[in-house]
Amino acid sequence: MDFNHVTNIFKEDLLRLERSIQENYQSDVQLIPGIGDYLLKNGGKRIRPLLLMVGTKLCGRDLDERVIRHGCVIEYIHSATLLHDDVVDHTTIRRGRETVSAKWGSDASILVGDFLISRSILMLAADCDSRIINSVSEATKHLVEGGIMEYSQARKLSVTESHCLDVILRKTASMMSLGCELAALLAETNPEQEKALITFGTQFGMAFQLMDDAMDYGSEEDYLGKPPGNDFQEGHVTLPLLHLYENSEVSLKKTIEGFVKNENLTQEDFDYVLERMRETKSIEYTLELARNYIEQAKSSIRAVTFPQPEYIKSLDAIADYIYDRHVAIQS
Repeated sequence: MDFNHVTNIFKEDLLRLERSIQENYQSDVQLIPGIGDYLLKNGGKRIRPLLLMVGTKLCGRDLDERVIRHGCVIEYIHSATLLHDDVVDHTTIRRGRETVSAKWGSDASILVGDFLISRSILMLAADCDSRIINSVSEATKHLVEGGIMEYSQARKLSVTESHCLDVILRKTASMMSLGCELAALLAETNPEQEKALITFGTQFGMAFQLMDDAMDYGSEEDYLGKPPGNDFQEGHVTLPLLHLYENSEVSLKKTIEGFVKNENLTQEDFDYVLERMRETKSIEYTLELARNYIEQAKSSIRAVTFPQPEYIKSLDAIADYIYDRHVAIQS
């Protein structure tokens, strides 16, 4: 089973999700539907709500409208953070198109992000399940903390690998884990099943972001949907760059320090760093760490018994997809 097979299995449910996404961002304030339509129709694999769907089926519950609604909540929060991140990072291209901040301005991007968060809150309030509200609130808090940690240490090579992984845990893995946790809560599983699902989501989220960090240095614009080296240009010290720095001679370290402080880097600068990364196998180091997290995710979901264990293969396929997409473009 591969990722396309999984999306085919859940094709009708994903279409229901898309309808929910479209219907719930409507507003009589004219700018909101226009930007929302541009943003939410801009593709994306809907990985977070898909994890919710697969996890819910794994736990033996049908995908009713309540499940779909919570998938919409997760996607709104995720989309809102992208809108805010693009302003903070001055990102102009995402998924092959102009970002909202580039097209409409940073103020509009921030405000529409706020609108999506407010819609999520209203949808949760209508459900009134305190356990779910608490889980969503905790995950969102961790997400914001991760963003602040990343921002506060931008362009600093004094960060540690532990710091980089902590940012990933909070900023990315928290929302992946949330999809799995909501599956357990909606299906009213036992504590062991809930813990296994949360662990899967967390480990998967760690691998997902590490793969993105590696691909920013080892992929092409047509595949990424944005120029490669975006993290490098924005001064983000992700694991590939940190690994290179920590395994370089003093002279190269000084060169890298100069690059990180420079806000006007060239393609030649990026190519130079990429070549050095190939010598120190920094991308391979990051990929191997991601692979380890994927294996941990797969093991966690097999630690307990679920009502419909055949859906474990679907989770495996989603996990393998994020790794294999990099391998495919390197072959």
